[in-house]
Amino acid sequence: MELKRARYDSSILSFQQKRGQESSAFLIPFLRADMRLLDVGCGPGTITATMAPHVKSVVGVDIQARSIAAANELVGSEGGGNFSFVEADMTALPFAAGEFDAVFFHAVLYHLDTPTLTKTLSEAKRVLCPGGLLATRDADVGGNVLYPDLPGLRTSLDLWQRWYEHDEPDAINFGRRQGEILRANGFLPIWTGASFVNHSMDDETRRETIEDAKQSLKSLGPKLMEKGLATQLELAEAVTAWDAWGNKPDALYLRCRCECVARKSSISG
Repeated sequence: MELKRARYDSSILSFQQKRGQESSAFLIPFLRADMRLLDVGCGPGTITATMAPHVKSVVGVDIQARSIAAANELVGSEGGGNFSFVEADMTALPFAAGEFDAVFFHAVLYHLDTPTLTKTLSEAKRVLCPGGLLATRDADVGGNVLYPDLPGLRTSLDLWQRWYEHDEPDAINFGRRQGEILRANGFLPIWTGASFVNHSMDDETRRETIEDAKQSLKSLGPKLMEKGLATQLELAEAVTAWDAWGNKPDALYLRCRCECVARKSSISG
């Protein structure tokens, strides 16, 4: 069976490149200068780079060649002495058992069906040393804060959900279940929390949010329609709604990210 790959669109990669420090902030207190860190599903490497100063070394892996190419450009521009990137499948990592002290997943596990999720966490456990840390930060649509709650905006969020073609009915509430899922896969959760990506903190951020949303919808739109996942009317309503949202001086959009840090058993194996 061919494993489903997370689909990266150029507009999605561009958005990821604008986020970095806030995405790894919850993990930083758990990191040490002697740690070897693995960032699985690293995308363009922006988040990977923010963790590099806090550890001995960090390796980012992603199955998409486009993501790794963008990440390697980051290494070249920043002269990353202790971070590097490898194109690899998260269900078959090219690393030895116990090679890393910590493994990080950001906005990755949410997209996986149950068999792929199980294989991915099994691989993460294999490459972790005894007592190593596993950290996750992922979406929970039920925790998003949106005001005013315009119908077209909800359509917009729904269209992005359709793009990822979730097979699991509970996928949209994945974030709140991370601790339970990690425990079921042999990890011991030691810390849980949540934070929000603030898309409306000031006028400039709000304008950027509108532009990002509209570009993403226009980019994904033809692909959604080709697959029969959206209509032209839905796309038009979604784009128009973001403009209407932006015309409200107190418009609010906080995107929920649930966070969990867990530990592998200190017993080898």
